[in-house]
Amino acid sequence: MKRFLLFPVVMILASALVFAGGSSESDEPVIQLASADNTYGLSTDPDMQQSITDLIEEKTGVTVEPIIPPLSSYSDKISTLVNSGDIPDVFSIAQAMVKVPQMATRGQILDLTDYIANSEKIKSIIPDSVLSIPDIGGRNYFVPYNYPKSKGLFIRQDIMDQYGINLSSTPTTEEFLTEMSKLKGTGIEPFTFPKWIDNFQFFYNSFGAWGGVYLRDGKYVDGFQEPEMREALAYLHELYEAGVLNTEFITTENSQMREKVYTGQSAGDIDYVTNYINYFQQTAAAGKPTEMHVIYALIGPNGDGGTLNEATQTALCVSAKTKYPDEAFKVIETIVSDPELYAAFFGIGREGYHYTLGENNEIVPTDKAANSGYKYTLNYLSDSFIDYDLDNLSFSLDEETLSGIRRQREIIDEGGNYLGPNHSADVPVGISDEYDRVSPSIKSTRESIAAKIVIGSVTLDEGMAEYENFWNSINGPEILEELNASL
Repeated sequence: MKRFLLFPVVMILASALVFAGGSSESDEPVIQLASADNTYGLSTDPDMQQSITDLIEEKTGVTVEPIIPPLSSYSDKISTLVNSGDIPDVFSIAQAMVKVPQMATRGQILDLTDYIANSEKIKSIIPDSVLSIPDIGGRNYFVPYNYPKSKGLFIRQDIMDQYGINLSSTPTTEEFLTEMSKLKGTGIEPFTFPKWIDNFQFFYNSFGAWGGVYLRDGKYVDGFQEPEMREALAYLHELYEAGVLNTEFITTENSQMREKVYTGQSAGDIDYVTNYINYFQQTAAAGKPTEMHVIYALIGPNGDGGTLNEATQTALCVSAKTKYPDEAFKVIETIVSDPELYAAFFGIGREGYHYTLGENNEIVPTDKAANSGYKYTLNYLSDSFIDYDLDNLSFSLDEETLSGIRRQREIIDEGGNYLGPNHSADVPVGISDEYDRVSPSIKSTRESIAAKIVIGSVTLDEGMAEYENFWNSINGPEILEELNASL
């Protein structure tokens, strides 16, 4: 099965932890493993988390020292540790397409090319096409732990049926506007969008636009100033003015967005294609069960369109400072490839600790796990590189849930046919110190102005003029010249 998408990574920092790349008073290798608390057994209870550590140690023969910050602070914590030099031996990383090249260029993470080449376990389950993203000078610095992520549009089928909304999986931009406008005046929000403006890239794809500096026809350009971007922003403004795009999107959290769709307050939203199973389960839990229609691409006037392709979004890396690279890689290799450990780490925890099996062999959370916020997920059955046999699991699922997981697998496969572009690694760190310095402000300014254009607080011309003034103030033309001189 070729699946093309992904899924995320769980304990409280011990105050006495020394982040020194696996340093130890004894000669025994100790591997520090950092992962957010939405992995590691999906429980914040120390005993539950220790059971996962025990399993890793049983499988690898390596002593593991866990570092499990809350998900909400994990990225900031890892960035602080990496930039300070106190890097955990093994750590999960989000936004891998952007961060891995930066860390590799700065010498912060270990080159894993030879380790991967010599690992039959890794090579037997992860496609070469995935392992090579991003390719940094022909070398590889990470191991992904699930399929590359992309986003599409989820629309409630029951609302589509009730209001006669007729959309394929690849409608045109005009069809989407026309059909979703049928919900005007119904009290149902047609399309809910989160405050994360980088999600606009899904709509940019329909017009052949890219939000950022990237390689086009062999040279670097600023995509926000290309003519295609004007068309894309004009379309988004049209969606907003027509009442299709929710008016309060600038303050909408992902959780709020999803909850509106789960409960039928909104007809649709944008989300990872791998999250279909969550909609399947959560709409039922909310008493509003429905099939979800997935739109992989809105086809623009010139035939462009595709999913919001985040490529390799989450991965595992090894510190360049680790004293025990062989043991560090063994931990990664085992987490990624061992079916029992992967399921425990990313999905359901351990039997006897996190759950027991009921009279019908179903998963039943233990009291201790339930009281610690444990809530198992089945995404790993479709997102991981491990091809779990749904007919021979260690626990039983009802036919409806099995049907949902099989549908999830189909959606992941289908989404792979409509991947949009991803240029996030087009500009390697280090070829322009000035670009590296100002790139965060370019991103924040671009997204701020895009939002203002969409909601109409400035006109398209005013917004683009504001951006041009900003671009000139940071010597943007000279930066492009420097980037192009490196080609």
